Amino acid sequence: MTELYDRAQLLDEIWSEPMVQVAPRYNLSDVGLKNLCARLQIATPPRGYWAKVKAGKRVHPRPKLREYVGHPSYLYRPAVHTTRPVEAAEAVDSRLQQVLSFEQQPKNQIVVPERITHWHPLVVAARAALIEPVIDQRGMPQTRGKVLNISVSTALQSRALKIADALLKAIEARGYVVRQGERQVEILMFGDTLNVRVFEPTLRSPYEPTAKELATKAQGGWSYWPQWQYTPSGRLQVMADDGYGGKIVDSESRPVELQLNKLIGLMATRAIGFMVGRERQAIIDAERQRVRDIEVERKRVQDAERLRFNQLETDAQNWRRAQVIREYAKALEQSLADHLTPEQIEQIGWARTKADWLDPLVDSGDDPLDEHIHIPP
Repeated sequence: MTELYDRAQLLDEIWSEPMVQVAPRYNLSDVGLKNLCARLQIATPPRGYWAKVKAGKRVHPRPKLREYVGHPSYLYRPAVHTTRPVEAAEAVDSRLQQVLSFEQQPKNQIVVPERITHWHPLVVAARAALIEPVIDQRGMPQTRGKVLNISVSTALQSRALKIADALLKAIEARGYVVRQGERQVEILMFGDTLNVRVFEPTLRSPYEPTAKELATKAQGGWSYWPQWQYTPSGRLQVMADDGYGGKIVDSESRPVELQLNKLIGLMATRAIGFMVGRERQAIIDAERQRVRDIEVERKRVQDAERLRFNQLETDAQNWRRAQVIREYAKALEQSLADHLTPEQIEQIGWARTKADWLDPLVDSGDDPLDEHIHIPP
């Protein structure tokens, strides 16, 4: 059954998540999804939008859905054969199930030790970065540079580092890759790259100026204070890809230390989901290439047949022309009878020679008309 694109849903998706994360749902690359949005007249986030969101900066507001005035055919979703992708999905489901089963087994529970003798090198780098941290707009210290992203109050830094150490070691123990990327620490799972962040939310309340600030203002002095003030919540969050790849949160009954296995399962679910998309796209591409190869071969056969037929037509026309020349030479010879001059005899012979040269059924040998003459400049 032919389906239409849900423009409202697509607008909501691309303004809620980066296009690289939405694109696999439509069996497209991020560039392909952007082109699709252009055809459907859906505004896309500007360059740098998600970086600003991540940094907590003010961003361009989500636009309203415009009335569609484009070609009606663009609204139809292309039909996708589902037989083979379903088989691939079933294979992926078994792989994911294997990961989830492993993480649910009590013997594989990740334990965050109270004392750590040998720290993970990337956690050592993060700990060093917190000595001179960046202060974000909430007033919270955050690691500086390309190290593991940790943004927590000073009171929770020791706990956050221990959690990060246990998580990275557990990820490596499961055969996944933890590496220092060009911009941040990266985790490679099933061909997908994720990043991990340890974050402490804050409680926002209207800013309360100090007595000194109030006195300065009362005296007519220049004063400025922000609209909001932020108080550390004392609760940790550990998230992958800003939560899109999974997030665990401190609760009254379960701190994040007891949820690290769950986070790995969520990360694997996201990574395998992307892998499913890639496999499905590979199947679609292979089928498209197979069809293309068939059509290319058909076109080659057709071109060869057309060339052969054109040659047949040319040969038939040349044979007919040769017959006409021979008939003319014979008629000329008969009309002159006994009054042929040597020049006329030579002309009739030359005509018959050219008829033989033109006739595809006669091998007439070389002829001056066959020579390729190149005149140098």
